[in-house]
Amino acid sequence: MLLASCAAFALLLAACGGSATPSASPTADRVAGVVNGQDLRASSVGVVLAERRLLGQSAAGAFTEAVDRELVRQEAIRLGVSADAATVDKRIADLTTQMGGAAALTKSLAAAKATPAQLRQSITDGVLRQAVQDALFPKVTIGQGAVRAYYQSHVKDLFTRGASVHLGAIPVRARLIAENALRRLRQGHPFAEVARQFSIDPESKGNGGDMGWVTAASLPSGLQKALVGAKPGLMARPVAAAGGWYVLDVIATRPAQVLSFATVRAGLQAELTRVARSHALDGWLAAARTKASIQQK
Repeated sequence: MLLASCAAFALLLAACGGSATPSASPTADRVAGVVNGQDLRASSVGVVLAERRLLGQSAAGAFTEAVDRELVRQEAIRLGVSADAATVDKRIADLTTQMGGAAALTKSLAAAKATPAQLRQSITDGVLRQAVQDALFPKVTIGQGAVRAYYQSHVKDLFTRGASVHLGAIPVRARLIAENALRRLRQGHPFAEVARQFSIDPESKGNGGDMGWVTAASLPSGLQKALVGAKPGLMARPVAAAGGWYVLDVIATRPAQVLSFATVRAGLQAELTRVARSHALDGWLAAARTKASIQQK
């Protein structure tokens, strides 16, 4: 939501730090380097590389990033802080929801040649980094005046929620198929049952055609036009869009809305403070890196 760095994955991986858990086989998990006398395993670098593939980022500098995470881990031990397991679990659950469910997340991980264990470690790294920056820089905070100024300068692009619709949809390849599906609905068959029978979209099919709340602007133009002024209920005719045909059920609508400052103030202040402390930790890491004993194997 607020200030998300790079969409779904980046929102939860943006503040990474720490080190990866060594693999089960010590012989397979070679030593990639040594940081202040502590072994930096290849699996630690592998977590960074997997995360970058997930985010579509370059692999350049992965070793340096892994070193930074090891420095953060060492500082966490000195400070007596750790990554909260409940926070890690919540972020994984949030990411699973944002990606459209466990199956969609698994598919994305497979496409990036990343494992669930690597994803968990990346998120754990982020939680640990935040714990360390909060412990090191508790006095770095963003005041109410700066928070309000940020809100006012970004109200249109960040704090205006577009018109949205809770939509049931059954996409099919041909109009005759859509009309057949619509006929079954009019005969009293449940929407979920008909969606599972006719829909060609595996994800929405699994949800019984329920697409949840979607912004109107995110839909194909044909659907956008059909939904202008639409009221809750089954639409009378199939709609042509995106190279196919859709049977639509408007479950509920929600008009465009500007989120008030009072509504977002607490979350925005926390996020701006987190970003400021993250920048402070970046400076700390640059200095720590110059003082550290670092060897790459």
